Amino acid sequence: MRVLVLMIILLLTEKGFSQVYPFYKNELINRFFEAENREIVTTNYGETGQYIKIEKPLEIYHQYLLRNKTGSYLLVNGTGRIYKATSKTKDTIYYTRIDSTHFYGYNGSAIHFTYHDTIFSFGGGGFWRVNGQLRYYSEKNHEWDILPINEEVPTTNALYYFDTLKSEIYYLQIPITNYATNVSTKTYSIFNINLKNKTNKKLGEINNPFLTQLFAKGSYSYVQVPSLNSVLVNFDINNQYLIDFSNNKYYKLENIIKTKLFFGDSKGTYLINLFEIDNWLYYTKSNDPSMQLDSVKISMDDFTPMNTGFYEPVRNNEIFYQAGILVALAAGVTIFIRRRRKKKQELSAKEDNITESSDPSSFKSIELDLIEKIYNRSIEGKSYSVEDINAALGLSKKSLEIQKKIRTETINRINHRFKIMFNTEDELIERIRLEEDRRFYKYIISEENGKKALGI
Repeated sequence: MRVLVLMIILLLTEKGFSQVYPFYKNELINRFFEAENREIVTTNYGETGQYIKIEKPLEIYHQYLLRNKTGSYLLVNGTGRIYKATSKTKDTIYYTRIDSTHFYGYNGSAIHFTYHDTIFSFGGGGFWRVNGQLRYYSEKNHEWDILPINEEVPTTNALYYFDTLKSEIYYLQIPITNYATNVSTKTYSIFNINLKNKTNKKLGEINNPFLTQLFAKGSYSYVQVPSLNSVLVNFDINNQYLIDFSNNKYYKLENIIKTKLFFGDSKGTYLINLFEIDNWLYYTKSNDPSMQLDSVKISMDDFTPMNTGFYEPVRNNEIFYQAGILVALAAGVTIFIRRRRKKKQELSAKEDNITESSDPSSFKSIELDLIEKIYNRSIEGKSYSVEDINAALGLSKKSLEIQKKIRTETINRINHRFKIMFNTEDELIERIRLEEDRRFYKYIISEENGKKALGI
């Protein structure tokens, strides 16, 4: 019976991520299937459409392609789903779902890439929040897991470049609002994440108002160009730039033929499914359902360098910046230590004054102060609380144990001196249990005893 139950569970689990989806073979899909020993990702997110037909409601989610040395994959935006091309016939390539993701609606518009033949996902948004998490897919466990980083920077795939040689991703953080805290980022900032040591670093902010206005329009496309260590961004026919993040440079596309190609034609046809290999930019056209693959050669000869950097660095002089930080930190630590030492000395002196027990025939100044405060409160028909006594004796920031010890000793000493001074058995400061909580006391002084103690 146990064996049967186990088999049923295994079958149900397998069903969640082992479905096979056929897709008619075309030049684009076939190129990803056969491009061995290559790492490729289509980078025009939001325009790739659907390659394979999956169940509702996920059939409307955009799909895009990824290739590494382990095979060809198809990912579905905002779902965590991964399909691997497992076999093909003469006219069909079959994709098999390999993940076991149950939920969707998170991490939409994330940056997806492949690193050391592992599929990664960085950032993305969903359900009122954009995140900056670094996640990877475990083929062994058929699920996504998260990697800790030094700082979470909320981001999407608004623009990025993956430098595979340095194992770094340069990315743009556009203005983002966290609806849980209503905290917003206001600028267009450039960040860098090092995948080796999992550290995020802000590089600067876009310093050219013209480019900032272009990004603010929100209508542009881009493609990774690894051969030129850059990303090509297409805003409009007059503004197409090659951005080199690592050297903080950008170049304007001046080749008229390629400018018109990237912008599209008067019929509304534009390029989709872009990727670059060995200085050749591959693409399909938006009006071609057969996804016939075409290409154009691209080189630095097509571009003219701009006079300014793409972004304004956070700090222009690293040495002075770091020295300033160290000096400020050292000064802060010194001031903190001195203030803490002084405060300890003051508290120690105050405690010595509180606990002093010489001369039982007269009250000390701090004791008279406490007596007067409790008496004045009592003749108003009110009482003094534990917190009030702690404040009067300067114990508010002490531990509960020290508060109780000094508070009890002070009240006992005052009552003892009162009995000696006035030859009475009365308690000057009376403890009365609270009706609402019998564990706690309130403190009062009768009018008669208060007048005696204060000499009124």
